[in-house]
Amino acid sequence: MKVIVIGANGNTATRVIQSLADSLHEPLAMIRDVEQRSKFDALGVPTVLADLEYPIDHAIIGCDAVIFAAGSGGHTGKDKTALVDHIGAIRSMVTAQVQGTKRYIMLSSINVDEDSTSKLAHYHKAKARADRFLMQTDLDWTIVCPGGLRDDPGNGLVSVSEETHLEGITTRDNLASVLVGCLDRGNTIGKRFSLLEGDTPIDDALRSV
Repeated sequence: MKVIVIGANGNTATRVIQSLADSLHEPLAMIRDVEQRSKFDALGVPTVLADLEYPIDHAIIGCDAVIFAAGSGGHTGKDKTALVDHIGAIRSMVTAQVQGTKRYIMLSSINVDEDSTSKLAHYHKAKARADRFLMQTDLDWTIVCPGGLRDDPGNGLVSVSEETHLEGITTRDNLASVLVGCLDRGNTIGKRFSLLEGDTPIDDALRSV
């Protein structure tokens, strides 16, 4: 399966690329800056230049699956959050539908809500709107909602739940493994679930979704 990772240069997405490279899947890293290419060249992973604020058909054409792991980042304004996490995400979904790329895995977050009043309300609202749009498409979607992200080494033990208004943390390593693990698990299609650190092996947790 040829899998494009949108936002590939991010901390979590780079781990997703590494996990894909170690699997039977064929990763494609979507990047916004040619200077990011050397990192993926070293991994033997092809790249494509594209920007979510513009059409990305050339990047998605020929791909079998999308893993959306892009984000505007914590150092940008609310306008970029809307442009990337909401509008850019929807652009990728529409493009996937046009190009016949059925499998779509969204990296979302716990506590997303279109009526959010949290300290990150602009982010939670943007992600919630993107998630809602995705759930109304005919894509084979999965939405993974992690907690606060940590760079600690993953231990392969997690907790999953249909409840997404929670508190907790998630290691990027475990998150990357789950995003890739969903690709071949038909039972995760049409599912939205939270992902926190826990005591259940990832394979068992995904079987229970």
